[in-house]
Amino acid sequence: MPIGSGSTGNCFYIEMGEHRFLIDMGIGYKKVRDALLKNDRQIEDVEAIFVTHGHYDHVKSAVPVCNHTACKVYANETIMYNIKDVKAERVKAEAGVCFEPLEGLNVRMFFVPHDFVKTCGFSFECDGRKLSYVTDCGQMNEMIFSEIRGSDVVIIESNHDVKMLKEGPYPIQLQNRILSRFGHLSNDECAETIAKLYEEGTKDFFLAHLSRHNNTPELAFSTTSKRMEGKDIHLFICPVEGDELYSFE
Repeated sequence: MPIGSGSTGNCFYIEMGEHRFLIDMGIGYKKVRDALLKNDRQIEDVEAIFVTHGHYDHVKSAVPVCNHTACKVYANETIMYNIKDVKAERVKAEAGVCFEPLEGLNVRMFFVPHDFVKTCGFSFECDGRKLSYVTDCGQMNEMIFSEIRGSDVVIIESNHDVKMLKEGPYPIQLQNRILSRFGHLSNDECAETIAKLYEEGTKDFFLAHLSRHNNTPELAFSTTSKRMEGKDIHLFICPVEGDELYSFE
């Protein structure tokens, strides 16, 4: 369940097997709580939180969210200062090493190129199913692809339309940052990655971290759907904070 995804705040709620966990804490506690209640879930049942990196839109609500759960927070060492005030136990995770934070839930954290040091993505496996999460990634590479291939579900960034970005209101320095290998994946780069993942068996995709100013849900959806025309896939557009989940199918 994507509670919010974008530059204003990021938080995903995931269920795998009997386990309940969050990815990132960039959405306010009340919004997370209410989104879960709307779907007959309780924030108190969250068992773990995994943090991708320390940018504000991923950790700004760490303290209130953690204060209402009894779970541990898993992240690499570069993020520990950004979440130093949380009451929950902070557990340092190592990239490239499989660990089992909850019984039967196997997790691998891996580095992605972004302009926060050691930004990470995650892959989760439980009961023979695999889910992978990759956002805030300036460039797809073979290492990342090797980590997410074979997933049943992939949450992947489709941040911007290049033409909209270049013709939009952002100053050239910010445009260059977004377009760089340490920025964000474009719709076209996302679609190309999805095409490769489909060949590896993935059929369910959530397009995440859409820019409000340099993208639209319709553009993100159409870019990938045109690339995958005639293929048996399911595409969902993750909401920016405060929006609803988009599905054009």
